Amino acid sequence: MDDEIERIIKNSNKAELIESLSQELSKADSKVIVILITDKDEGKYSSLVMTLGLNNTYEAYGILDVAKQDLRNDDY
Repeated sequence: MDDEIERIIKNSNKAELIESLSQELSKADSKVIVILITDKDEGKYSSLVMTLGLNNTYEAYGILDVAKQDLRNDDY
């Protein structure tokens, strides 16, 4: 599941990403954090955070910590 979603995020369009996420989320009791970043002028940005399946804020913090470690290991 993770490899397929990662492939779609890197190589596909928005519609394919949404379709794949919908399929995967219906298969499991998943927790999701989506962060949308929009670039603005002069190096500024805006962000929108959406969550699914989280009951408490501390769950999001834990998920974000794990994602931070994963990103460090991937080293784009």
